[in-house]
Amino acid sequence: MKASGNSFMKKEEVQFRSGDLVLRGELYLPHRTPAPGILVCHAMHAQGFRWLPLYRLFAEMAAKKGFSCLLFDFCGMSEGQFDYGWGEQRDAREAFEFLVSRKEVDPTSAFLVGRSLGGTIAIYSLVHDPRVKGCALWATPPDHHQNIKSFVVKRHGRVGYLVFLLLSSIDRFHDVTRLMRLDVFGLKLRLKDLRRKMMSLRPSQLLASKNHPPILLLIGDEDEYVTMSETMKFERSLTERKRLKVLSGTGHTFKGEEEKAVSATLDWFEGLLNPIGNER
Repeated sequence: MKASGNSFMKKEEVQFRSGDLVLRGELYLPHRTPAPGILVCHAMHAQGFRWLPLYRLFAEMAAKKGFSCLLFDFCGMSEGQFDYGWGEQRDAREAFEFLVSRKEVDPTSAFLVGRSLGGTIAIYSLVHDPRVKGCALWATPPDHHQNIKSFVVKRHGRVGYLVFLLLSSIDRFHDVTRLMRLDVFGLKLRLKDLRRKMMSLRPSQLLASKNHPPILLLIGDEDEYVTMSETMKFERSLTERKRLKVLSGTGHTFKGEEEKAVSATLDWFEGLLNPIGNER
């Protein structure tokens, strides 16, 4: 099936359940349905997907290209607390089931987009679902242990990282976060959970051990949080069909190159839907 371009799009405010929690989002629908579906998993941020215009730009362009696209909040307008990439895996699975259950969506042609930690969540929760035909990972580190270590060293130096390891152990029994604040993107982070939960996430290791659908890695060459060397290591670890796309002159949010990021992703998905004559 090939997604067909059209200029008509409908946006619908939606909500669905993940256990006892209510998750909220926006569903973007093309003129012709049922259409291939895309689930977008946003990066860690207290305001969910709504703080970064890139997500809505992607959903709008996807719908105009003939895809149905679901944006939803792990945090932000949804219920629940940030869980360092673990509880969010259930949320992603429930969001995916909600998307493919809609009559406007073809459940046999579904795709994933995840940015930064959202890419890791997409991998851990859904990448081995047979209904997923392709995945685009935007600025996603291959190993959160190394990524967070580099982040702490950049902020506090190598001695500071040793202090982090010590404090994160103490933090399991007594909150000592005030002694080393690592709050980012509006989230108040606990040291123990950074070390015990997020630093245990290793998406490249998970993908290297099993078959996976085709994967596009998208990175800005000035990314402040995920280095080019990390991304190239990620690309080498992938065993199935893959592509690495580097955007010049932009960073972690693809600022200034948003349309190129969106186009590269949608072109990749369209090529997977219609592989004859579209090998990249």
